[in-house]
Amino acid sequence: MRLYPEQLPQHLQGGLSPCYFVYGDEPLLKMEALDLLRRTARAQGFDERHRFDADEGLDWDALFDASQALSLFSRRQIIELALPDKLDKTASDRLRELLRQCHPDLLLLISGPRLNQQQQKSAWFKALAETGPTVAVLSPNPRQLVRLLEQRLRDAGLRAEPDALHWLAHAFEGNLLAAAGEIEKLALLALPQPLTLATLQQQVQPHHHFNPFQLLDPLLQGKVRRACRILLQLRQEGIEAGMLCHLLARELATLDSLQAHLQAGQPFHQAAAALHVWSSRQPLLQAALGRLPAAKLAALGTLLAAADAALADFDDDAAWRWLYALCIGFLNDQPPTILP
Repeated sequence: MRLYPEQLPQHLQGGLSPCYFVYGDEPLLKMEALDLLRRTARAQGFDERHRFDADEGLDWDALFDASQALSLFSRRQIIELALPDKLDKTASDRLRELLRQCHPDLLLLISGPRLNQQQQKSAWFKALAETGPTVAVLSPNPRQLVRLLEQRLRDAGLRAEPDALHWLAHAFEGNLLAAAGEIEKLALLALPQPLTLATLQQQVQPHHHFNPFQLLDPLLQGKVRRACRILLQLRQEGIEAGMLCHLLARELATLDSLQAHLQAGQPFHQAAAALHVWSSRQPLLQAALGRLPAAKLAALGTLLAAADAALADFDDDAAWRWLYALCIGFLNDQPPTILP
């Protein structure tokens, strides 16, 4: 069973499962999901808790001993296990062995990072999904963030006018943890309701945050203004231009390959599968190819090559300027007029 954080309270009304796997890249929602599971377990007599990290130094025998040991103070216990970005074969085998040890007096709370499609097809992930619910905790997109912040304001006894709510979402995009802290502060100020845009701009310091992967989708969607804002914020946050060049090169190479397959008469979904494109991203790439003809992709590749050349000459400022030109180059189906 796959759950999302907002579905977890209703699920728990039917009782605890023997194992939960909470994974994803949104730290606040992940922390809150794990805290809810811990509180629910404590209310049902799970008073003892052990925590382990599944890194290279983990003593799996100690973990198994803890899961099977009887305590003088508690009959029921929680074993928490944090997974790394990648599991080697030993960790995968031992994890599946641990899942076979589940019993009513043992609750396994397993957490992990965001997983790619290949990881979700692995034997250890399938074993986790068969043992208990998997809870996917992903960073909300802008529309979801507006709804999420509206609910959090309501829970804190606050209301905001529509333009104020959208400004708040813009100010804290990618940083829900900071947004939650600001909402708690606003609740203590006893401000007039509903909150206006002017009030929020006076009381709140914006603190948005992006990761490099968030640059790709707006470019593919042609949302150039948003992509440029993300690019400038990434530079301000200290992200290296070389990392962005690598990500963009991989994305443009995928688009070039898909286009070559299509020109050869191959159906899109067949070409995407051959290139191991995630099914969830296929509609986005297919739509992007509809407005990015071969000449356009070639020109974008030229801009990216200019950014790479600037990095090779240790001219970081020039590299960022070419990356900005590259973002603007996604604006429409015409090749950019500014080329090196």
